[in-house]
Amino acid sequence: MAEKFAEIHIWMFNKIKLQNQFSDEILKKITNQEQAFLIKNHLEGFFPFPDGKLEEIIDHENIHQWLETHLVLTDRKLAWLVSEVKGNPLSLESLEELFYYLGKKHRDLFQPVWLKPSYVYRTLTDALTEGMPCDKANQVISHDENHLIWEVSSCKHVESWQSENADVEDFYKLRDSWIRGLLENSEFTYYSLHPRYKIQRN
Repeated sequence: MAEKFAEIHIWMFNKIKLQNQFSDEILKKITNQEQAFLIKNHLEGFFPFPDGKLEEIIDHENIHQWLETHLVLTDRKLAWLVSEVKGNPLSLESLEELFYYLGKKHRDLFQPVWLKPSYVYRTLTDALTEGMPCDKANQVISHDENHLIWEVSSCKHVESWQSENADVEDFYKLRDSWIRGLLENSEFTYYSLHPRYKIQRN
C-alpha cells in the first residue's frame, strides 16, 4: 500500500535539493579546470540526482526511505566533491567564500523574517539538513526575544563524510559561511560553538 504524500515530504525534498545545489555550485566554479569532466562523470555515476516533480519521481510505496536515500546521497556527494577539489583547484577559503555568497543569494529564496531569533532559526531549519525529521537532531536549549541557542544532539553528516574520507569539519565551516551570508546586514549574529549554535540580536 502506498504511503500518503504530505507537505512534510515536499519540505524535506526542498532541503535535499538545496544540499544538492551546493555541489552544483562548486561544479560551476571548476568548469574550466582540467579535472572538471572526470569529476562531473564521477558524481553522475555514484551520486545521481533525479529530475522532475517530486510526486512523479518519488517511490510512493516507500516515501521515507526514498527521501532518506537521497538525503544521504547528496550529503556524500558534497563530501566527496569538497574533498576532491580542496587544495586543487579550490582552496577551502574560496569554498567558504562561495558558500557565504550563496547564503546571501538564498535570502531571496527563503525570505527570512527578522522579527525574532526563533523566526531566523526556523528559516535555517527549513533550509539545511540534519537528518530526517524523525531524527530530531536539533534541540533548542534556550531562547528569548534576543537570542536562541540550539544543539545538534547527534550530527547526521559525520557518517556520510567519513564514508567518503572527507573531513566533516570542512562541512561545518561551509555551513557556517552559508548561515553568515544569509544573516549579512541583518540585526542578528550567528555563533558556531559546535555542537551548540547561537543566534544573537545585535
